[in-house]
Formats: sequence, structure tokens, C-alpha cells
Amino acid sequence: MNRSRLMTGMLIGYLLGGWIAEIGEVLGASVSKPTVQVVTAPDLERALLGEISRRYVRPAHHLSVQVLYPKQPIIVPKGNVHIDVDELNGGRTGRRAFRVQIFVNRQFVKTVNVVGELKGQVDAAVPVRWIKPREILTDKDIEFVAIDVPSLTHDFVLGVEEAVGKQVLRPLPPHQPIRKVALDAPPVIHKGDRVTIEVKGRGLLVQAVGLAKSAGRTGDTISVLNQTSGREILGMVMTAGVVEVPF
Repeated sequence: MNRSRLMTGMLIGYLLGGWIAEIGEVLGASVSKPTVQVVTAPDLERALLGEISRRYVRPAHHLSVQVLYPKQPIIVPKGNVHIDVDELNGGRTGRRAFRVQIFVNRQFVKTVNVVGELKGQVDAAVPVRWIKPREILTDKDIEFVAIDVPSLTHDFVLGVEEAVGKQVLRPLPPHQPIRKVALDAPPVIHKGDRVTIEVKGRGLLVQAVGLAKSAGRTGDTISVLNQTSGREILGMVMTAGVVEVPF
């Protein structure tokens, strides 16, 4: 009787020992370190957004990128992942195709074609009323509103200092973004202004009173009537009321 129980116990112990050993092997395999990892859409979006921002974005821009393809995670070896974005081919927004290269531990792994939706917004200056050519903008003439931009290389006016004090070159409709090409520095001399004509050279300075025959900004060449000699001469606008004539 005792011998039978002893043999039964030994058999059960042997079977249990093998079962426990198998469990140990399975558990050991499950806790071993993985040899691969995945690159996800958010990883690609961060890489794209970082590179686009570095190349094109000014402080007033607000960007977002949504990866549409690939939809499935990309399997790469385990290690430190770096994503490099190839040439962006311009700063247009909308649906774009990108090529990215994936590196693990500084070793090239693969090139991936990515399709994404790039959106950009800026706070741009818009007129609050119709503004006519030759008007000088004041801070009461404009406000700033958020608009979608078709390209990150646009020329919309984004700062007060880019608009206030500038002369309007073409009609500006209300609530439409103002482009930089529609503005220019105002003239510092107007047609009919009395000006000082200066002739400099060889340590000499000769001055005369003149009459501006046209308007001009600093650096412009305008025609001036010398009221002493009655001659009309050309000179460069130096500042408000001063025209310099070469010696």
C-alpha cells in the first residue's frame, strides 16, 4: 500500500516538474526583450511638422499635419529611431506627398513614401473698410484675423509694423488679407514741397532753395527746380525736405 502511494507520488511529481519546466520556458520567452519596434503615424507627423516649421514657419504661423498613408505602423529594428525628411519641394499646403528616411542607431533602415494633409493658418492684417490708393494706413484701419493660407511662402502682412504708416498702392477691399506688394513706404517729399538742395564734394557744402517737381521716398531720384538759378535738376531724396545733387 505504502509502496503504491510512493510510486504514484513520484509519477505525479515527475509530471508536475515537466509541466512547470515548460511554463518556465514559455514565461522566459514572453519576458525576453523584443528585437523590433514600430514607427507610428504620430511619429511621422512630428518629424514632418518639425522639418516644415524649421524651413518655412514664422512666429505667426499655426501648422498641423495629418498622415493619411501609411495607415499601418512601420516595423523597424529595436533602437534609437531618427526620421529624416527629404526635400519638401515648396511650402504649399493641402494634400502633399513626402519621402522620409528612417534610421535606427544612425543606420539607414528604409525609405517610406508618406501622404499627408498640411494645413497652415496665420493671423493676417485685413482692412476694416475700403482703402483707396495713396492713403496712409493707421492702426484703426486694420485688424488681424486667422486665415488659411495656400502656401507657407505667402506675402500676407502679419505685423502692425508692416502696415501702419505705409502708403497703399492699390484699392484694398475690407476683410481681405493685405499683401506686402500692395503697400510701400510713403514719400517724404511731395510735389510742390519747398526743399533744400545740397551739393557736396571735396569738403564743400553748397545749399540752395528748390521746389520739388515730383514726390519721392528716401533714396528716390526726383526733379527739383532751383529757385535761384531757375534750372531744373535731378537729385536724390536724402530725408524729408533735403535733396542731394552730385558734384
